[in-house]
Amino acid sequence: MRTIVVSIHNGLLSEAITRILLDSGEFTAIQSSKISKSGNAHESCKLISADVALLGVSEADGECFEKRLKEVEKIRKDLPDCKVVMLCDENTYPELARKVVRAKKENIIDNFFYSSITANYLTAALASL
Repeated sequence: MRTIVVSIHNGLLSEAITRILLDSGEFTAIQSSKISKSGNAHESCKLISADVALLGVSEADGECFEKRLKEVEKIRKDLPDCKVVMLCDENTYPELARKVVRAKKENIIDNFFYSSITANYLTAALASL
């Protein structure tokens, strides 16, 4: 069973995605805020040797694209086999969504999802990583 760290600052969204992943039976999913006191994605991934880091990206404090890229660098350095996936709202943050797509094209991240996807697609896509 693969371990996923869910690092999304919107608590309701983070909890919902974590529950969906757990209920699929394919993952051990844990919110980063429940792993490390700081809720830092890199620290959380390192503490539990995560297979996948699911990072929310928004304009909220702690989720800005530049900060997430720094976390991605640290995850890649310390956990080279950990897949890094970004989740963003393409309707609310269209420019941010373009940056995330560019990060995927440049192989900075392994994949991305828009928050408008269905729960079934998210689960299936993460299982295929």
